[in-house]
Amino acid sequence: MNPWAIVAVVASVGKAYATYQSGMAQKAYYDSQADLARLQYKQKEIEAKEDGVAVLKKANADISTIIAKAAAGGMLPNEGSALLSTTLSLQSGVEDFNVAQINEELMQNLGIIEYINLKNAGKTAKQAGIMGAIFGLGTDIATVGQAGGFKKT
Repeated sequence: MNPWAIVAVVASVGKAYATYQSGMAQKAYYDSQADLARLQYKQKEIEAKEDGVAVLKKANADISTIIAKAAAGGMLPNEGSALLSTTLSLQSGVEDFNVAQINEELMQNLGIIEYINLKNAGKTAKQAGIMGAIFGLGTDIATVGQAGGFKKT
């Protein structure tokens, strides 16, 4: 057997291993990006939840102010314009809270989608690395064979 054929086969195996490792590195990269995306979207989800709590606190403070002003003016807080102001303030607070809940759910769903997409990209990169290694090795060995590297001299 030609000694250069041995060198070519060893080099082909090394190249195949490097291709395989490249695929594994890509998978690790995408997996880490998926984990990072999950954390980032979790943070955004928490911020949306905090916004909802802040809206409820503001609505509560507004209603407390309306009731206090009504009582200070000698009015019953559950009648007339005081009741109307309380109802409007409560309605506004509920609408804002609902928007915050929608934002929270949206961030959660976007986070899940991005996580799954990146995980799938990692799987594909791994498969591409394995297939590239196998096919590259096969092609290189076939080329050596066609060049007569495996013929007895």
